[in-house]
Amino acid sequence: MIDKRILAAFLFLISSVVFSCEEEFEVFEGGTFSLRLNQPKTLIDGSVLELIGIEDSRCPENVNCVWEGRSAVKVRWTRQEAYDIDLNDVEYINAQIETYLVSLLEVNPYPTTEANDDKVVKIKIEVN
Repeated sequence: MIDKRILAAFLFLISSVVFSCEEEFEVFEGGTFSLRLNQPKTLIDGSVLELIGIEDSRCPENVNCVWEGRSAVKVRWTRQEAYDIDLNDVEYINAQIETYLVSLLEVNPYPTTEANDDKVVKIKIEVN
């Protein structure tokens, strides 16, 4: 017959493994989020934040340009319904969604003369 202590230890081990596999949620209200293209993040309230488009026409470092360019992003925030939010660093830095203010903080890395498609966008969501 199996000792009760061994059985209890086995059950504890199994439950620890099962619960450690659950998805961890990021902090939601007042949070700053780093997003990569098509890599959604699930927030603590169960909503999903995803960078679905990015345009970066900023003048590359060490280059003389006629126009300084701009960076623009499209973020989809899915709550009870999906909101597509267009933000850029020139005109539309902020957007109001329900009672939240969504702000574009930065788009990195800054363009250079060498191609780099691995952009990271930082946005902030706060209760307004």
